[in-house]
Amino acid sequence: MTHNLNSPPAELPDTVLAGLVRHVATTAARGGLPMESLLGRVGITPAMLADPNGRMPVVFLERLIEAAVEASGDELLGLHMSQRAEPAGFGVSGYIRQACSTLQQTIELTIRYERLVSDIGTTSLRHQPGTALWCWDCKTDNPRFRRQATDYLLGSWVNIQLRLVSPQGQPPILAVHFRHAPPARQELLAEYQQVFGCPCHFNQQESGLVLATATLTQPLSHPDSALQETLEQHARALLGQRKTEPNFADTVRAQLGHLLRQGHASREQLAESLGLSSRHLHRQLEAAGSGYRQLLDEVRLELAQNCLRDPAYNVEAVGLRLCFSESQSFIRWFRGMTGVTPAEFRRQQA
Repeated sequence: MTHNLNSPPAELPDTVLAGLVRHVATTAARGGLPMESLLGRVGITPAMLADPNGRMPVVFLERLIEAAVEASGDELLGLHMSQRAEPAGFGVSGYIRQACSTLQQTIELTIRYERLVSDIGTTSLRHQPGTALWCWDCKTDNPRFRRQATDYLLGSWVNIQLRLVSPQGQPPILAVHFRHAPPARQELLAEYQQVFGCPCHFNQQESGLVLATATLTQPLSHPDSALQETLEQHARALLGQRKTEPNFADTVRAQLGHLLRQGHASREQLAESLGLSSRHLHRQLEAAGSGYRQLLDEVRLELAQNCLRDPAYNVEAVGLRLCFSESQSFIRWFRGMTGVTPAEFRRQQA
């Protein structure tokens, strides 16, 4: 395969840490949501969550959050989940922040290692006379997800980080700003007040926590410089790996398996499920040295062999499950891939 060296690189999708998606799912499950069925509905397989340091396209997290909001009927699901957020959900970056000596250092390291957690948004620190604004800008074009993600992240900053500044009292926040509008129901405003303990202003130019400048240099509980350095060495290594091209083909294989089980795995449906256009999907697979048809055959063959080992499936049922229009088409394809018919393969396994 030849590549045009002068062409722009393939556009890669924004990704999120698999460990964060798993943490969100676990947290929602503790609140009583049927997360196993919700994960399956949005196309997240157990294999995609197996490695907490793995990556997956952000679109999967967006779909999961929207499905969870719909299932729960909770307009403030992100805000409520933030109160159960834990450092482990943010990977090594979350643990580093626990070892910092000041909030200023915490924010600086959050900015430095943010891409280890996700490509969803950007953290910044704005200084003003006497105050500082710890901001987070969510990049998504999905307003429903942006609202839940912003509520979750700002709430988790308070729950995890700012309680280290004032472990016995109210976190030292002067105000909270949100780009999104206030909730439609007036009584829900009290829940924001309960979480943040300060005035909450909506329809602002940016989202963030307003802090007194002096708060940035207050010592935090349990700083550990030696542990911080050890964790940062690991974070720097992971950051170096992120600069290389991710194994996009593995994500596609996992999604193809899900689509085949749902009975539809066309190129267009695959691209849509990954939040990409068909053209971008083609370019990314080409850059990874693979293609849609090759990966489809690989996934189909693995599923076919697994089904043929199960006597509950006859050959016709296996072919239909793998989206072949008729059993003869499946038999010809299987023989072309393995050199034997499905019936012969089944006898060999027996």
